[in-house]
Amino acid sequence: MTTNTIIQRKVLEYEKFLNDRLRADLQRAWSERDRIFSEIAEYERLRVTLNTLDELYKNRKETDLEDPLPTQIDLGCSFFVQAECSINNRIFISIGFGLFCELTYDEGKIFIDKKLPYLREQQVELTNKIAHIKANIKLVLEALKEIQTIDDKKSQTTLSPF
Repeated sequence: MTTNTIIQRKVLEYEKFLNDRLRADLQRAWSERDRIFSEIAEYERLRVTLNTLDELYKNRKETDLEDPLPTQIDLGCSFFVQAECSINNRIFISIGFGLFCELTYDEGKIFIDKKLPYLREQQVELTNKIAHIKANIKLVLEALKEIQTIDDKKSQTTLSPF
């Protein structure tokens, strides 16, 4: 085998690794980080909602005990419907893996205060992972450039009589 064939095989191996492995890993890490971002935003919105409901619950009058609370519920894709719910001091919160737990407003706030730092830690880890993958991509691209430059220099020296 000639050196040119060996270099071409190495270039193909690097390109295959770059496209099949590194870019796919980068895409998965970005998707996971986006999911974490949306989960953080959801828990932040839940915290605001819990604070509002807690204030309503604490400030209600004795005559308002049976009056329902008019609300709007998001069915998805920002499609809201009118709803009424009784004011109580409990809410169901997703604790993960499809499990929901009935918590008081104060317990819900405590849960959120513990969950958000965990999610932010995951966000930082994924950001670092993305930076690491990008660095590996740059390294492979530089290696490809260098291999192809070496190949070009060899072909120039073999073809040029000077």
